[in-house]
Amino acid sequence: MATNCSTHSRQYATDCTAQGTLIEMASLIGHKWYPVILHQLCVEDDRGFSDLHKAIDEISNKMLSDSLSALEDQGLVGREVVSDKPIRVRYTLTDEGHELEAVLAAMLDWGQANLDHPETKSTPTAAETEPVAATAVSSGGHSTGADQ
Repeated sequence: MATNCSTHSRQYATDCTAQGTLIEMASLIGHKWYPVILHQLCVEDDRGFSDLHKAIDEISNKMLSDSLSALEDQGLVGREVVSDKPIRVRYTLTDEGHELEAVLAAMLDWGQANLDHPETKSTPTAAETEPVAATAVSSGGHSTGADQ
């Protein structure tokens, strides 16, 4: 379906082709680990599995392996066997993977400007939590329908 509009116009955003593209992109970017892995390879291309694993907090070996395989299948990450015994593999971004660098940078910029970051939130003090505890005690410790 051909359109006579630019890629930034409102009409393009409602086009069926655009919707399909956005859905496909959401399945890629919406995966918890894919953007993180791609970003790590943007920061330092040509990384080994262990290096990637150390750089990405809380990812399991299996999830990293599965994610790298999926990104390789999608043509975004390249895999090169460096040695067979012991097996050593290096991962790099493909040309298509490098094309996502601007998208990832825009996501980071927007997220850092607009999202609440847990590390910047302060934990409540005892004085801030005391009224909540006092209310629970004064009601006999039973929750009411309003509490649920």
